[in-house]
Amino acid sequence: LLPPSPFASLLLFLFPFSSAVSFLQNCLNKQQLLTAIRQMQQFLKGQETRFAEGVRMVKNRLTALQNSVTKAAPDLPSVSCPSLEAPMDGRKFGTKYLVDHEVHFTCEPGFQLIGSSTRVCQANGSWTGEEPQCKDVSKCSSHPCQNGGTCMEGVSQYKCICPPDWTGANCQHQTQTAPPSWSVTNDPAFSRKPRCAKIDRTQHCSCEAGFHMSGTADNSICQDVNECEVYKLDGAPRLCMHNCINIPGSYRCSCPSGYNILGDGKSCEGFLCVIYFIGPPA
Repeated sequence: LLPPSPFASLLLFLFPFSSAVSFLQNCLNKQQLLTAIRQMQQFLKGQETRFAEGVRMVKNRLTALQNSVTKAAPDLPSVSCPSLEAPMDGRKFGTKYLVDHEVHFTCEPGFQLIGSSTRVCQANGSWTGEEPQCKDVSKCSSHPCQNGGTCMEGVSQYKCICPPDWTGANCQHQTQTAPPSWSVTNDPAFSRKPRCAKIDRTQHCSCEAGFHMSGTADNSICQDVNECEVYKLDGAPRLCMHNCINIPGSYRCSCPSGYNILGDGKSCEGFLCVIYFIGPPA
């Protein structure tokens, strides 16, 4: 049997526990194995003591270095910038005025920001950029009134004064005082009430597809558009190969006798009538 030795202790330390015990039991008796374990415990305790002494020495040196730096270079007073105010009709975001801190500015709806939207506090105690201001945006600067309308400024709004024959918030609708020649006016089946809604305190009316609005802004009616006549007036290609029939809101094509309407709804195709002569019975 081998006597207890650092080699046995090293095996016990390096190998997995079950493998080390199995290996050492084959080489050592119980007393020798316990002696090896105690040797390893003493070894680790000595290492732990030396490690703790090393850590304590490093901490002492760091403390001494910190004290030396503190005495050699005292803290400088923190630099700050003057306080900033939100512009009239605007808002400010940011409450810290130390170096490298940012302050942001925006304007209320209807106002335009003039100056810097963001300012940064510098190391010399001054702000970057220019002082922001909120300027009122002219509602008529975009020329919203159409067809010769005159724009009148109001409080956060505008109003268009429309010339004759034009109506709407922006003078965008033409006022019809008389129905056009191609509308159907003498048949109630070809008339509809317009669909109206108030938008921005102004009444807006519209007609269904195939109908045209006529009358005044206060008393309007939707008259049928005679598509057959419109295409004749415009010189456009014919809607139908043969006959065009106007119906409320639309039209349909018809073919003369001996012809059938094709799938496109406007072309006609002739058909042959075959007559079989059947003689008298034999």
